[in-house]
Amino acid sequence: MTQKNLISRSKKPFLVPLILLVVCVLAYGILIPTLGYYWDDWPYAWINHMYGPGGYPEYVALDRPYSAWIFMAQAFLFGEEPLGYHFSSLLLYWLCAVLFWRLIRLIWPTHPEQALWAALLFSIYPGFLGHPQAIIYNHHFSAMALYLFSFIGMVRAVNAPRGKGFPWTQFAWHLPALAALVISQFSIEYFVGWEAARWLIVWVAIKEKDIDAEHRVGWSILHTLPYWLMTLIFLLWRIFIFQFPTYQPIGGSETDIVLGNWLSGILEQLNETVFSAWKRALPQLSSGEYGVVFWVVYLAVTALSMLSVFILLSLYRRKNHSPEKPAASRIAKFGGSALNISLVGLVFAGWPFWLTDLTINIHSPFNSRFTMAFVPWITLFMTAILHALTRVRWGWVKVARSLLLAVIVGGSTGWHLWNANFYRNEWLITQRYFQQMVHRIPDLTPGTSLVINDLRALSLYQDDSLTAILNWTYAPENTNREIDYIVQYLSVRLGREIPALEAGLPIDQTIRSVHFSGNTDQMIVVYYQPPGCLRVLDYEHPDRLPEDFPQRMLSALPLSNPSLIIADTDERASPPLHLFKELNSETWCLYFEEADLAAQQGDWERVAALGDRAFRLEDQTNEPTELFVFIEGYLRLGSMGQALDVSGYLSGRSANLYDQAICGLWQEVESEIPGGYDPAFDTTPVYGRFCSSE
Repeated sequence: MTQKNLISRSKKPFLVPLILLVVCVLAYGILIPTLGYYWDDWPYAWINHMYGPGGYPEYVALDRPYSAWIFMAQAFLFGEEPLGYHFSSLLLYWLCAVLFWRLIRLIWPTHPEQALWAALLFSIYPGFLGHPQAIIYNHHFSAMALYLFSFIGMVRAVNAPRGKGFPWTQFAWHLPALAALVISQFSIEYFVGWEAARWLIVWVAIKEKDIDAEHRVGWSILHTLPYWLMTLIFLLWRIFIFQFPTYQPIGGSETDIVLGNWLSGILEQLNETVFSAWKRALPQLSSGEYGVVFWVVYLAVTALSMLSVFILLSLYRRKNHSPEKPAASRIAKFGGSALNISLVGLVFAGWPFWLTDLTINIHSPFNSRFTMAFVPWITLFMTAILHALTRVRWGWVKVARSLLLAVIVGGSTGWHLWNANFYRNEWLITQRYFQQMVHRIPDLTPGTSLVINDLRALSLYQDDSLTAILNWTYAPENTNREIDYIVQYLSVRLGREIPALEAGLPIDQTIRSVHFSGNTDQMIVVYYQPPGCLRVLDYEHPDRLPEDFPQRMLSALPLSNPSLIIADTDERASPPLHLFKELNSETWCLYFEEADLAAQQGDWERVAALGDRAFRLEDQTNEPTELFVFIEGYLRLGSMGQALDVSGYLSGRSANLYDQAICGLWQEVESEIPGGYDPAFDTTPVYGRFCSSE
């Protein structure tokens, strides 16, 4: 049977790509309509909003100057809405899975089952958590697809007929494969370690043609050399010309290397990436924080995927079962050669990261991105292990193998749905954050820095990400390189962009192609810890701070300047509502934001009126210190009974933690009211209750 006949043996060549598409949709597509922008997605979307696709070359010039093409193309196609980017991300990763399947079919044309296994495992590898970060990883998936195509083109060139004269057919495949390699490497360096496996791939592809060893060595070098030459050119450019503008290479004399910690760290990362990640295929038996409804949907998708994959594998095995069984040596050939290629790939895939001291972490939505370089080799390694069971003649072993694959693929499909729901929740929290912000801060003086607490509830965002949303919200028409506002994590920026927490110091921060200039006199401290509401804080009443307010931020409070908030404005700032959903105005937090702003303006009638409406809601405060503003509003209007009720409510909710602060508020307001409180109201029991521990 010829290789051509083996490759075209299936009467339905689109069956496997269709299967992979269904798997990818189940894993990554179900929640797409509910997803938004995350991490670096926001700055890239904001650059497109400000400058259009033409803004990307300058924006990416710092670290990957030749990567702008993919961002420009997708911005041209999808504009500002996240939906198109998410569908594109799904399709690009599906394309990578199809290309990987096609590569396996070309290298080992007699093993269609193994190619299907490898492609299924590739499509759902659970160690990478970043699929919903669509704009950013469209870039990575495009480069991955190009690199896989470079392997395919090379193998097609190797397998092309060799006649007399110039090998035009081989040249016709090598040329686009080399072009794909160059575009991929110069777009992003993640996959350059794959070159180590190229020679073995050529060796196996030529070996299938039964050429003698001497000619096989020569042909392998000949076919591989152009790709290695292009890779050498890239490395020379990247290391010696472009050098290292961001991450720096480690030094050979560093202590960690001498002590072996660096190497042991690599081995630990490999263990997690290759083996531990698959534990996520085990179903989540608790709904956790997501609720019962989603948990039932997750279990249903997982079970359906498992059952479908098991049936598919059983039918596919029978369909591709041929009475012309290849010899045992041919069967062993896949296992040995696939194992060798996968091991070489695994050993070298991580060097672009390890040599710059970047840690691969499958538990991090950001550092799990490095696992992309390992996915083909991990799945080929797993397939080689599963292939070893082919030699076992017992039928139940083959059934068990199909069942194991079904559990892995189905369970990992459900895991990705679980992961996508985590992103969906963070997208909702992001919307609440900025919708509350524009109610508390209707407009903002240009040049303001928002110093914020570390947002545990928004773990998918850095302060650069939030800076993009802030400027899109408060300065949507600004297209200058000098931006109006910046968000800064104090834990990250203090001692760097914020020199010290002293008045009058300059704040300068560059975010790629844009720059912010301000000073420490134009800072506002913003605190947000859901389920509590967003707070603008200063040092006027430190005894009213939330109990979990970070100690490191206390020293920033004296510099917080709420007067930078522009309350008297004809038009309140608005977050990009074509991206955000309109927020229901009948919520506790929005009433609180309005009341806190009114208190800043001294409009106590409005504070009390908002309090009356807020306390009629079924869902009220989750952070008791939010009640202080309403107590003060009622006190200043002389609504003593309501002030006492809310004071008691605050005291009870906080287990008397804030009684002294309540006492101080009552005393402060009484001292500022001419003649004090209404004599008809006896304050003795109030002070006896809240001030008794003085």
